[in-house]
Amino acid sequence: MNLLSESISPLLTSDKLELLKAHKILTSLDFVQYNNDKIANLIGQNVSEIIKIKDQILAANNSKSLRADKLYEIILKRTTIIKSGIDMVDKMLDGGIPSGRLVEVFGEPGSGKTQLALQLTANTALKQQQTVCYLTTSDANAERILEIMHSLQEDADHLNGLERIHFCYVNDVYQLMEMLWAPGMREYKLVVIDSLATLFLPIRGDSFNDAISLLNKVASDLKRLAVVHQCVVLTVNHVSRGPAEGTASTPTPFLGRYWCSVPNLTLHSKHLSKDEFQLTVVKNIYSPDPGPKCSFRYFFRSRVDVKNEFKSIYPHI
Repeated sequence: MNLLSESISPLLTSDKLELLKAHKILTSLDFVQYNNDKIANLIGQNVSEIIKIKDQILAANNSKSLRADKLYEIILKRTTIIKSGIDMVDKMLDGGIPSGRLVEVFGEPGSGKTQLALQLTANTALKQQQTVCYLTTSDANAERILEIMHSLQEDADHLNGLERIHFCYVNDVYQLMEMLWAPGMREYKLVVIDSLATLFLPIRGDSFNDAISLLNKVASDLKRLAVVHQCVVLTVNHVSRGPAEGTASTPTPFLGRYWCSVPNLTLHSKHLSKDEFQLTVVKNIYSPDPGPKCSFRYFFRSRVDVKNEFKSIYPHI
């Protein structure tokens, strides 16, 4: 509860607040827990007036009940289904990813992890017309985004789609945590972090307890962001094959067993052939039974055509 002030009740004048302060009654909680008769004698009020003040404090601080159907209605109105634009993938995900979820995609280098992140980014910005925040530890590739947009819808306004995507370079995990609490994050329906594992690599050799504490803090902040702002948070992760965290046949996410229970949805990306990829829903990394999976291809417009269009849109670059 808050500190006592005159705004709580007109009966609590500045003189009476000073008297309460002298007896270490500083907060609303202190006031509510103190004996009614003693407070009445202390500040020269009737007991009935003290009870009235306490009722006002409790009414202001108690949470109000809400019927389940009304709560469900509110959730439905705030929920956005983020789609990839790839029929096979969206079908496997029962239509897409509902907002309020923390999603992880992990895999070997070249397995299509970043490609999936870019695909979701392009489709969300272009076809769903939602804003996206792409936090990256490497170079931002707007040309690749434009290629994907062309593959999704040739005759769309690709410039407006690109303007809905905000790229931001992240140097370390501390800068990431600062960004996750920025007021502007409430604007986005999709937040991509590519890659979370890269940010934790420099601190993996630090004190075990410090590293786990930091990982827990980031996990908490990511979930808060997804739930409070009703967006999808997508993290890109590497693969670990340590003796305690998987075998050659069962790759596991790089951040280890302390992270595995954090995402609401974990996807394993795998490169099958030249242009074919496989995505598997991982229900339990320690179980040999895989979840639903699908195979698909990425289709892009000629890079030369896209590069010429990109230069025509942004001649100053």
